[in-house]
Amino acid sequence: MADRHNAVLEVLQGKATIDQVARRLGVRPETVVGWRDAALEGMTAALQRGEGPSARERELEQENCTLRDALARSAMQVELLQREVGIPARGPTRRGRSRR
Repeated sequence: MADRHNAVLEVLQGKATIDQVARRLGVRPETVVGWRDAALEGMTAALQRGEGPSARERELEQENCTLRDALARSAMQVELLQREVGIPARGPTRRGRSRR
């Protein structure tokens, strides 16, 4: 696998020809061409993925917005109910000292 990787890099960088790599590795030139083409397809796919959020990322962003809205509504409901019942609104509690 490392041989294929290095061979494709050599071809793409212009350090060796397809025929040179094929002779050195004992494979047909068509095999090296296949490796090169597969590498180029993989790079194209990787670059296309980087153009924006994936479908899963968009789905998670939407879910995140929905959950934030639900949390905000719940917090407002709790505050309104506390006012109605007469419970004073409390802020964050202070850290106490350790009892150890």
